[in-house]
Amino acid sequence: MKKSLLALLAAGAMAVAAFSATAFAEVELPENIGEYHLGICVLSLDNEYWAQEAAAAQLAAEAYGVPCDVLTCNADPNVQLQGMKDYIAQYGDKACFVVDPATTANTASIAELCEESGNYVTILAHRAEGLFPKDYPHFVVSLMLDDLANGAKTAAALMDAIGGEGQVVEITGLLGDDSATNRHAAFEAAKEDYPDVEVVDSQTASWDQAQAMALTETWLVNYPDLKGIYTSGDAMALGAIEAMANAGVSLPIVGCDGTKAALEAIQAGTMTATILNDAYNIAGYGAAYAIQAACGMLDPTTIPDDERLIFAGTQLVTAENVDEIYEGWIVNGNPGYDYFDLGFTVDHYQDPSK
Repeated sequence: MKKSLLALLAAGAMAVAAFSATAFAEVELPENIGEYHLGICVLSLDNEYWAQEAAAAQLAAEAYGVPCDVLTCNADPNVQLQGMKDYIAQYGDKACFVVDPATTANTASIAELCEESGNYVTILAHRAEGLFPKDYPHFVVSLMLDDLANGAKTAAALMDAIGGEGQVVEITGLLGDDSATNRHAAFEAAKEDYPDVEVVDSQTASWDQAQAMALTETWLVNYPDLKGIYTSGDAMALGAIEAMANAGVSLPIVGCDGTKAALEAIQAGTMTATILNDAYNIAGYGAAYAIQAACGMLDPTTIPDDERLIFAGTQLVTAENVDEIYEGWIVNGNPGYDYFDLGFTVDHYQDPSK
């Protein structure tokens, strides 16, 4: 066995230690761990969040001493599957994967491919209905984000910011998208706790900043008593903020994702809150699960079935904590997570009946 003692991260990264493991333990690694290869499958590197997922998985691979490669597919599920097949052809049973799937439906094909080839995989953010790791020994864990819980947090932050009363509008994401549907449902449910809040309109902007800007321009004219804006995504929130700035108006507004621009808007006081979906958590630990399974440090079949369905931790970002988060996640590009502590990623578990 090869002994590896992780060095403490740079002081700047440790400034956000409140959000991460505070110490790294001495870990025994297999002598041949450098023979394994991690395929990091993301849709592209043009999107800030997907680029952070790739960076997070690279950090985890580096911690274990495992070579890695980023495989992009431009959101094409067939290209994604072929890229994985090519990687398996190159590295055989020493290949393992962490995958943000091109589509929800593609998760079943990914699980089936890896089961047939005998390669371990962690699947992020999406899971087809009825697809369970317990049915696929090489499907290590499903790591997802709880959009219902996250939407509820930002909705409550908005409604509290307007004093629990007044008119609000909602900008939703792409119709039919799982995240958009769940964040809208969370908003509707949260509204029940605020009977004096009136939702005067709800429209989709399909995650698009320009569409959200146009909607907000119209609403500011049609609803002069408007008190706040709920959005399902940061890009749409930023579009609404631009419209408000052009109109000389400032209203409480929330988003979701935790993008650099959204964090800067919170720092500037033009945005109330967002959710940090934390790619460094979900993708970094997703990579760690796959690596440990591939090299024999972890047997996924010994994990209770329900505990292979994980909701990864996220954070509500407000003016109170934005500076620390910006420093660790944006400036340093490394929040200081201990990728050997697999339990750290678990916030709670998914519903095993779905």
